[in-house]
Amino acid sequence: MTNTSLRKLLAHLDRLLFVLLFTFLVVIVATTAMANIQTDAIDYYAILQRLTGDTMPVMPHLPFIEQRSPGYPLLSLPAYYALQAATPWITPETVRSTPPVSPTPGSQASEQALLPPQPLLLHNIFFKNFDLPGPGSRFRWDLIAALLFTSYSFFFTGLVLCGKTLSLSYSTPTGWSLAPLIAFASMVFMHNVVNTPAYASLAAFGVSSLFTYFWMRGWLQQSARAQWAAGLVGGILVLVRIETVLVLAVLLGALALWHQAHFLRRFILGGLIPLVVLMAYNTLQFGNALHTGVLKGDINILAFEAAYVIQVLVGPRSGIIFWSALTCLGLAGLLAAASRPLKALGWASVVLVALIALRVPVMYYCVGQGMQNISGVLITCPPDSASLLTLVRFDANRYLIPLVPFAVLGLRDLLEHVFKHLPSRNGAH
Repeated sequence: MTNTSLRKLLAHLDRLLFVLLFTFLVVIVATTAMANIQTDAIDYYAILQRLTGDTMPVMPHLPFIEQRSPGYPLLSLPAYYALQAATPWITPETVRSTPPVSPTPGSQASEQALLPPQPLLLHNIFFKNFDLPGPGSRFRWDLIAALLFTSYSFFFTGLVLCGKTLSLSYSTPTGWSLAPLIAFASMVFMHNVVNTPAYASLAAFGVSSLFTYFWMRGWLQQSARAQWAAGLVGGILVLVRIETVLVLAVLLGALALWHQAHFLRRFILGGLIPLVVLMAYNTLQFGNALHTGVLKGDINILAFEAAYVIQVLVGPRSGIIFWSALTCLGLAGLLAAASRPLKALGWASVVLVALIALRVPVMYYCVGQGMQNISGVLITCPPDSASLLTLVRFDANRYLIPLVPFAVLGLRDLLEHVFKHLPSRNGAH
């Protein structure tokens, strides 16, 4: 078989695998996706409530809401208003929920709360509002549906965008199947797809995929619109996951270092729009355009703990090198790439991984100590080291999800070196 014939065969297999995995993911979401909210998702739901003017809070005491980046609920507003416009004649059914057991009178363990208390699948939420324990508290179908539609729209669009980005730089086989393969290979990624879709992780993946597309197009085609759009979408990514501001900082530094003055200027101008949106949000919600509550660290603190760094990076029961192996391999491929835009994404990823390794959850310091009261909310401490490692595994690998679109490029670049050394018909290299 000639090199060209082999490439054509691999290209067909690549597209076929993408279609199969994409379809399988759609089926998984349609049949098993959870609609309950918990932990971070409770705050995102509450932010969307506030943005839409809903006066029935899902929980009475939400001290961590100001520490959540508002981008995900803001992106959910179009879906919410579309649902409102499409179903004005429908009167939702009211369903009573069984009250959860409170750890102590007058307290609530928000990081364990499952709302509604009973397991609820995505396809069972439509046109049903759930009464919750507490005066006037209600779980509304249109709010959670808006969040989930946003998550899955960005997730599936992101899978397609990863393939489109690869097509800017690589010939066939393009590598369309790489993004869904990474998702399937990461247990934590799939956990977010099925069990916690109301977290910001899936939206962050989709926005990051769009950003990666414009970043590469801005470099390769020197398109002014793409360069401006890269700044705009990069700013939106920061609104969704605040820690990705470090990614943008490194990329801005790379543009300055490589004397890409036009790209740098357009990148910054595009990023000003999300900044204005953030200031408007802060003004409406907190009365101060420069409100910095998102930087407050009650649940996570920045600290260098050597044991924690090891657990995050290489610990066999929690480390990203084991639980996000393909992502890590792709990020390593970026660092080895000759292309400047890829290398810049690689170093930006290294900086974000470093932050993940230094972002220590407060529960790390209270193993076996029962519960701690933080800002009026009871936080459950891990009962043992095994539970702690589970916590580290889900946290660290979840924070890595916005880097998956970068890793797709790195994996494909590594494969390109393999393709270049494929034997010809006579066996020569």
